[in-house]
Amino acid sequence: MSPCSTIQQCQQRLRPEPVAYANEGDAEIYKRIQNIAKSHNKIQSFILEASFHARKILTASDHRSYGLYGQALSEGISEILQSYRNTLMEVESLVLGNQNYTLSFVYSHVEKFQGLFLTLIKIISTIKERRLTGCQILSLIHQYILNGDKLVHEAIIQIFSCLNTVFINQLCTWLLYGDLRDPYEEFFVYQIKKNETSDTIVSSQSTSNTCDKSLVSTLQQTPLDCGYNLNPNMIPYFIPLSLAQEILFIGKTVILFGFDPKKVKKSSSFTISRPMLTLQKMNADSRRFTIWEENEAEFHEKLQKLKNPKDFEVSNLRGVVREIKECVTKHLWVVAVEEAQLLHELRLMKDFYLLGRGELFLELLRLTAPKLDKPTTRTSTRDMNHAFQLAARAVFLSDSADIEKFSFELPYVKPNSSANSNMEDEDSSTVEDGWSSIILKYDFKWPLHLIFAPEVLARYNDMFRLLLVIKKTQHNLHVLWKTYKQSKRFSMCQLHNKLMFLMDNLQHYLQADVLETNFSRLMDAVNRTNDFEKLKSAHATFLADILSQSFLTVTSSDNDSGDTMDSLNNPVFCNIMELLKLCDSFCSMNELGSDREAEDYYLQGYSERYNKLVKQLMQLLASFRDRPSGVYLARLLMRLDYNRWLSGEAQLAQSVTNMLR
Repeated sequence: MSPCSTIQQCQQRLRPEPVAYANEGDAEIYKRIQNIAKSHNKIQSFILEASFHARKILTASDHRSYGLYGQALSEGISEILQSYRNTLMEVESLVLGNQNYTLSFVYSHVEKFQGLFLTLIKIISTIKERRLTGCQILSLIHQYILNGDKLVHEAIIQIFSCLNTVFINQLCTWLLYGDLRDPYEEFFVYQIKKNETSDTIVSSQSTSNTCDKSLVSTLQQTPLDCGYNLNPNMIPYFIPLSLAQEILFIGKTVILFGFDPKKVKKSSSFTISRPMLTLQKMNADSRRFTIWEENEAEFHEKLQKLKNPKDFEVSNLRGVVREIKECVTKHLWVVAVEEAQLLHELRLMKDFYLLGRGELFLELLRLTAPKLDKPTTRTSTRDMNHAFQLAARAVFLSDSADIEKFSFELPYVKPNSSANSNMEDEDSSTVEDGWSSIILKYDFKWPLHLIFAPEVLARYNDMFRLLLVIKKTQHNLHVLWKTYKQSKRFSMCQLHNKLMFLMDNLQHYLQADVLETNFSRLMDAVNRTNDFEKLKSAHATFLADILSQSFLTVTSSDNDSGDTMDSLNNPVFCNIMELLKLCDSFCSMNELGSDREAEDYYLQGYSERYNKLVKQLMQLLASFRDRPSGVYLARLLMRLDYNRWLSGEAQLAQSVTNMLR
């Protein structure tokens, strides 16, 4: 018997004797009953559209499908409507037993469903108008939970429970197994297609530096290239973005551990271009599944409890996710620190990228300085690596396995060919020399790519190029000491001593005040924690600090316009580079030979240039002392102006010491 048969019988009873049988208010009551029945039919039509069988038919015919969440919504609404159907059957039996019941009696039983049906129709119309799918439907239903009508509140809770079951199942498989069960792309984590570009940081040599706070966050980002990302449109409104990012990180990390090169069996069929398989599709012997140890069942049970709407709170979900993330990061710590020997690798970064092995690079400069002064050629990379091996052998490091982890690259830029020889010479002169294009490459262990991302290595190379140029300039000035120590020309010796003093203190500032101090802080932070995320944050802070204190970046407060500025716009860095060029030009004076007149001419120009640059360097403190970079500049200038000599040379009204006070 149809659920609406009672209403149909009422219609038949009204038609034969409308005057004798019907009361004056029955017409209005009939309209209300009819509206409730129409609402039920609209809801029933949506259930048929979003049901499992309709989803299969629509998907096969390339029509719009409501997916898993639409099916769960239809099942939840269908369960709610069962109470309405039971009420109709009860009323029908009562009316058939006693024909004296009026329409008011029927309406008194179905009137309570009016508010529920209006709410459901509003939800359905919103879904259709906005074309909501997946987690968007879950988010919409969650907004209707708080309702003053008890019947509506309980119904929405029941519907949300059906949707939440799908959500928790997807969340559970992603968090614990790195498996995304989302055939209709309804989850807020999605798999990146081949033709899409991910947000993974891609670094290049020309990447501009950012302000300190954004630089730390940029360096701390983990480029897990597993092909998954967040879909902001699908994140439920009750889940914060930070929590969604943690969920993404956990799943990607689980996938990462499934591809440990020490555990994955090598086969000819496995290539880099092959799509990554999930952990569940891999054999137990060929995957690393020691992340959870004995906690997998516990985490699974906690996630399954969240299916209950009474237990589903954002705070409870966040607590479970934080516990899972803590387990993941601790396992990352064990693998990175103990197995991959992260502390040793950090010391290698300091020894090579930050020139901690000074004797090695001093020998390397002796072998390669003339080649690096010229534009790169096709054989520059091979020659540089060969010289690196010779330098390592000279300082008794050739037998060390650490040397094999590092290599050099000198990108070759082919000059533009032109029929005009003058244009050809001009093009060739614009090609960068080896000092500005040299790249030190590092072959680190798995999974240290989580820390030494391409952006991080690019920043290390920025520091390496600066330190290498300063080391080269300092070495060249010291080599000239033998030439000028017995010279009778006081002006020549005086300028040479000034330049040596400047370069020695600059190099000591960078190595002692900047690198050693911050590296000690990094080691202390690493030794105080067993959390991989905190370790990565400490390393990002370390790298951002040494870049800022080396004047390779400009802090946000230094930039009045609020825009990002790179090292080329940092006046301190530009001043230091001009001083380095001055030192190189001074060292080349030895090539003039016995031409006394030309030597005097250049010497006078170099002296004037030196005084101008030093005065500019001194005056920078007056303008930057109240800014963050002024703190680091003050350390350098305190070394240079400890006896107030440079302040006097620069003709400053106050000495640097008084400015610091």
